[in-house]
Amino acid sequence: MCISTPAHRFHQGGRIVYAFSLDLTTLNTVLPPRLDDKVVKDANRQLTPSHARKIQNYLEEEDRWLLGALMLGVTPNDVEFLPYQASSDNAPLTVGELRIKTDRNDAMKMFDGQHRRRAIKDALIQLKSNKQGRARLKSLQGDSVPIMLYVEENTEALQQMFLDAAKTKTIERNTVARFDLRNAFNLAALWLEESSDLFIGRVEMERVSVSQSSQHLIAIYQLATTLKTLIVGYRGRVSKDTNDKYMLNLDDLYERCWVWADDFMPSAREEYEGLMAGEIDNSEIPQLRSETLAYNAPIIRILAGCYYEWTKDGEDWGPLAKFLRNASLKPKSGEGALLVDAGLVAPGGITPHPSMQVATSAIEYIVRQAKKFNNERELSR
Repeated sequence: MCISTPAHRFHQGGRIVYAFSLDLTTLNTVLPPRLDDKVVKDANRQLTPSHARKIQNYLEEEDRWLLGALMLGVTPNDVEFLPYQASSDNAPLTVGELRIKTDRNDAMKMFDGQHRRRAIKDALIQLKSNKQGRARLKSLQGDSVPIMLYVEENTEALQQMFLDAAKTKTIERNTVARFDLRNAFNLAALWLEESSDLFIGRVEMERVSVSQSSQHLIAIYQLATTLKTLIVGYRGRVSKDTNDKYMLNLDDLYERCWVWADDFMPSAREEYEGLMAGEIDNSEIPQLRSETLAYNAPIIRILAGCYYEWTKDGEDWGPLAKFLRNASLKPKSGEGALLVDAGLVAPGGITPHPSMQVATSAIEYIVRQAKKFNNERELSR
């Protein structure tokens, strides 16, 4: 048994490589997926079913889906290539008909793409069993994925190729925040960067962090994370259903984010009010970092967490803003500084503690102190 397909032949790293595509139905027939997820097999890591399910859900739900090439190895005896002939001088071309023997399950060994392969199998089974999925199944069956087939019979060599292929640089979080437009909070962060008087021109779009010498307040992915905190709290997670809900009501999300950014924040701190009023120039931000932690991106997220805790039951944020307005956010402060007393910054320190537990504890402390401050004001009237 064999399959025949048009293919392009070239060389890479001293090996012959064939590039072609297979529709999902044919792929499901000729390339068995990994089912034994508890072991490391051939040139692959242990399969993670949850990762495969995530890709499966993506295939079932996204019409304009995209998967990268599956990378496989094959022994020289299991492939035959019949080049097409040029019409003029009869010279062989690098394109032709590729024949692959499929009478053995191990004729082709996958070394990159096992989770995508498993997801394809499971998606086709799931859609076939679901009446509502029949139309989607028909569409998927006619689509194809690219295949890169390397002529290599040595499993140890395939293992090294797996490691080499895995060295591709991961996508930076800032790039994900800018490009993943299916995420409501990425969209909200991008909208604030263009529309908010506080954040316009003050969001780092390229780097994943803001340096001491930067004129920016926060990186775009940090802003997206901060907006999640604003909606679900510091410990909260945004589920797919929550994200989908906000994707359908972006105007509501934008409104809440804008009120926090351009209404609450300048009311809570004169540093933000000064930036928005033009009394503080962006060029002054690096120097002012030595005077206030308000220009620290993690502190901006802490303020979003305080806003969430204060307003989650419908309370007006005004008293919280008044309390924060009078608090000391000076770096290198000792006892009596809000962030030091909250346990977020060590006495004499300039950097907030990174742990979630410390951050959430600090938010709870700040909110308690703000309520105490507000109650005392009420009693003194």
